[in-house]
Amino acid sequence: MFFNDFLRAVLKRRFLISSGIAFLACFVSGVSQAQSSITADILVEKIDAFRGLDNAGFSFDITNVSYKAGREARTNQLSVDVKAVKSLVTFESPARQKGRVLLKQDNDMWLYIPGTRKVIRISPAQRLLGETSNGDVTGSNLALDYDAALSSEESDKPKGQIKLILTAKNKSVSYQKVVFWLEENAPYKPIRSEYYARSGKLLKTADYKAFKDFNGELKIHKMLLTDPLIEGSYTWMLFDNYRATDLPDARFSKEAIVNL
Repeated sequence: MFFNDFLRAVLKRRFLISSGIAFLACFVSGVSQAQSSITADILVEKIDAFRGLDNAGFSFDITNVSYKAGREARTNQLSVDVKAVKSLVTFESPARQKGRVLLKQDNDMWLYIPGTRKVIRISPAQRLLGETSNGDVTGSNLALDYDAALSSEESDKPKGQIKLILTAKNKSVSYQKVVFWLEENAPYKPIRSEYYARSGKLLKTADYKAFKDFNGELKIHKMLLTDPLIEGSYTWMLFDNYRATDLPDARFSKEAIVNL
């Protein structure tokens, strides 16, 4: 009888251990499946949402502060209007640039300088101030311009992060490749991104330092851009005052910006 009781106890313990292991495996599997259910395309849309208001017209303000070793900081202030694939960037300061306007239509961009009555074509990749380019200050539309894929490499993904690789669909965009590291859980805030030229050269990195709630929607508030080749060269971008705006299509034209 003693042996039978002992055998039943051993079998019961093994059952409990096996059940516990099975439950743990199912739990881990469920967590893994929940994390893998998010797709690359959905993540790109979420990144875009941190710089926009869905398909509605919207406006926001940007302050750029550029630092370089041995030189005083430089600052500019911009007002940005966005509607679908069109953007209008108006320079508010410094005084010598006040009234300048950048117009973006899809991936084409023009600059108007007051007093010249001319609208000249420029490149979105051209430097604007410090590490910021013309294309950096317009609204984000990564979903339209890039193909996205989740990285399967674990070695270069810090714990708790997702790595997302974006490859340009055409050569007209500012960067051939952009790599994002995002939080692995909702709302999937971006942590860091790297921007590459067509040659494969790393042009700059961005660290997303702060987010802010605007009428119930979380937006990027502070971003730090760094030049990987020039020590002590970096630029702060401060995004603020996001708001929905009724923007007529006629506002986004080369003819209209000379009369703003």
